[in-house]
Amino acid sequence: MKIILLENIKKLGGKGETIEVKEGQARNFLIPKKLAIEATKKNINNLLEKKDFETKKNLANRDGANKIAEKLNKEVLSFFVKENNGKMFGSITAKSISESLLKLGYNIEKKYIYLKKPIVSLGKVNVKVKIYNDIHATIAIVIAAEEN
Repeated sequence: MKIILLENIKKLGGKGETIEVKEGQARNFLIPKKLAIEATKKNINNLLEKKDFETKKNLANRDGANKIAEKLNKEVLSFFVKENNGKMFGSITAKSISESLLKLGYNIEKKYIYLKKPIVSLGKVNVKVKIYNDIHATIAIVIAAEEN
């Protein structure tokens, strides 16, 4: 029996694939658990339309992400921190970078900011940020001493 998988299933295939399985497996397990649907002409056409829509949506998201990446590459975030004899009080974390980006209008979660460890020294640091699947930007971060 031909079916279309609705989920990734080990040893069978990935989501959206049309595969051949035994009728008992399809009727007793895959279809009732909504892991697959029967591969009728209507269902196959629906799948193709859905794939086309996803492709178009992906291209639109990709274009938007490239524009955001170009803008972010030009951004410079400045943090003014208290320090004593070159030692900084506290640190700059992915969360504080995310909050600063949010103030500038970029909604980027802290898990997409690649910071191996918090920044604990004054100076300039470049930080990589994930925007979309394989699109990244690099933000310059300047940490300076607060004027008293």
